[in-house]
Amino acid sequence: MSIEIKGLSKAYGNKHVLQSLDITIEQGQCYCLLGKNGVGKSTFLNSILDLIKPDSGTIALFGKDYLSNALEVKQDLGALCEDNPLIEEFTGLEYLNFVAKLYKLPEDEAQQRINSLTNYFFSERESLHKNIAGYSTGMKKKVGIVAAILHKPRVLILDEPFTGLDPIAAQLLVKLIRNYSTPNRVVLISSHDLNYVERVATHIGVLNDGQLMYNGSVQEFTMNGEALIDQALFQLLQPHHTTTDADIDWMLN
Repeated sequence: MSIEIKGLSKAYGNKHVLQSLDITIEQGQCYCLLGKNGVGKSTFLNSILDLIKPDSGTIALFGKDYLSNALEVKQDLGALCEDNPLIEEFTGLEYLNFVAKLYKLPEDEAQQRINSLTNYFFSERESLHKNIAGYSTGMKKKVGIVAAILHKPRVLILDEPFTGLDPIAAQLLVKLIRNYSTPNRVVLISSHDLNYVERVATHIGVLNDGQLMYNGSVQEFTMNGEALIDQALFQLLQPHHTTTDADIDWMLN
């Protein structure tokens, strides 16, 4: 297994965002976490990244936990956080070289990886020589993705990776995720872009009211393809939804 979570709980004041979650994510899976805004998806991912301390529970990656193996665990992680913090005084290339040094990649290997990934995502390499502060949201997102994958982590965590990307970049990311999801790795994604989730996910988790309402394969979630992911998600989260067009017909006149 890659990620084993037991009894994970987190509350902010009286709001219990995560309540005793038990999840096992196996190698080879692309696990996509779904749910409405504010249900704790980012809290869940940030707990795995050790950016938020849970109130209780344990998290182990490849059999190692943070308490006794923090450095080894973090070396196996690559992450794109939702806020995508970058050093905006750096150029894109300076930032990626900085990340490569943090992971102690050999210089030749680092340059080969940076060149291949930036050639993949950036059609105009001139922008990589400009300060990140002047980048668009999509350009910053692409730099964040490259930085997350540069050291070939065994666990790749992407929080809203498609947001801000143009359709071409989003399709390139879909292809990248598919290629990266090898049998010895796990990709964990939180996203509202269900069209892209449909293309990459092997397994789905649906978080609501601090609990996992669904945790299993895409095939089971979509009834072997009889429903789209967005239809299955709507039915799961709002099974008794009764609003009809008549309820909003006031805006037609």
